[in-house]
Amino acid sequence: MLATKLNYLQHKLIEMEYSLKENQESIDQKLSHQETLTKGLLWAINQLSQTIGQNFTTLQTQTNFLLKENRELTNQKLYQLSETLGHNLTALQTQSNRMLAQQKACADHALMRKEIQLLAPKEDRAQFSTKSGLNSRNRPIRSCKDEPSKHSGKYLIHPTENDELFVGYCEQTSFGGGWLVIQYRYDGWLDFQRNWTEYQNGFGDVDGEFWLGLERVHRLTSARYHELLVELKDFSGNYTYARYEEFKIGSAEDQYPLTKLGSYQGTAGDSLAYHKSMKFTTLDRDNDSIKGKNCAVAYEGGWWFNDCFYSNLNGPYSKNATAINWNHFTKNGLAYTRMLIRET
Repeated sequence: MLATKLNYLQHKLIEMEYSLKENQESIDQKLSHQETLTKGLLWAINQLSQTIGQNFTTLQTQTNFLLKENRELTNQKLYQLSETLGHNLTALQTQSNRMLAQQKACADHALMRKEIQLLAPKEDRAQFSTKSGLNSRNRPIRSCKDEPSKHSGKYLIHPTENDELFVGYCEQTSFGGGWLVIQYRYDGWLDFQRNWTEYQNGFGDVDGEFWLGLERVHRLTSARYHELLVELKDFSGNYTYARYEEFKIGSAEDQYPLTKLGSYQGTAGDSLAYHKSMKFTTLDRDNDSIKGKNCAVAYEGGWWFNDCFYSNLNGPYSKNATAINWNHFTKNGLAYTRMLIRET
């Protein structure tokens, strides 16, 4: 009996060992499978982490680039805005300064008129106001030289069939008469700091101070030969003159250059020959020979500036050295100037 039980127990023990062995193998397989799954999961997590890292780096790079680009664009726009504001401010300041200068000039002229009334002879001041109407019964004349009455005054002038009529002042007493006045100044009431268009077309009035106009003088001197007479007086009333046997200015296309200036004679000295061949310059049209500087802005008045001038009859009206100027006569300002042309 004991042997039989012992054999039975031994048999059960073998079965149990076999069963445990099978369970152990199953557990080992499951553990191995679990380990494989864990390794796969860890690899996937690592790959995902790398992908996320790369995407983050790319995103960060793109973000930094966009931020830099936006910053540069913003800085550029700010610079452009600042530059525009600076230009506008400069232009506004220049315009304001000009307006203030004009207001000051008007005030100075008003104060100066009383002094000038004492300095300039009455016949000079009243010269253009004594004859309010036109002479020769309003019949046009070809030139002042052809005017038959030989009386000084205003006339309708029609130089050629292709030219428009205009009112001009004929001087018939000085140097044999026949002169057409193209510029006249005597009290500073009219501002001669004008732009190109105004000097081209003319400004002022023949009953007072005026500039006849570059285009008109060009057409006159191109159609026929003319001589030039310049009359001057200083603030002490001293009279002098300069006379040139030939005078001509070029066309608008060439910027109205002083193309011809004949030989000089007179008492004022030759302060115009220095300007021969120079183009006309105004505050908005720089044709002088100085780079980076406009003589019409620096010294005022339109003229055939060179570097810059020996004469400037359209300068500011005052006693200063930079005012109306004829260097060989006086280095101070002039009280009276007339420019006249006559056919030869």
